Amino acid sequence: VEASNNADAYVRKILVNEAKQRWRRTRKSTPGHAPVSISVSDGAHERAVHAELMQALRRLPARQRAAVVLRYFEQLSEAETAKALGCSVGTVKSTTHRAVAALRLILTSEVDQC
Repeated sequence: VEASNNADAYVRKILVNEAKQRWRRTRKSTPGHAPVSISVSDGAHERAVHAELMQALRRLPARQRAAVVLRYFEQLSEAETAKALGCSVGTVKSTTHRAVAALRLILTSEVDQC
């Protein structure tokens, strides 16, 4: 302790480590304690949702698709999207609104067909 530059921090670290070790020992020795199982997704569901979304995006008109991709995938602001598309911010807002409504219809109609 005397050799360290900050004796308070050194002692605090010792106390924290001791508390951790004590907690681990009591967790291991507690009867009936079952280890927590963690399930890991293989990503199949996420890939299926992504593929379905990409298919729905392909069904949109080019301008609507561009607005949605720039706003939500590229995370551009409305002003940045307007500049990229060469239109006004209001046009971006209305185009994006119509595109999202169309995607909602496309995706819900595909769910209803299943």
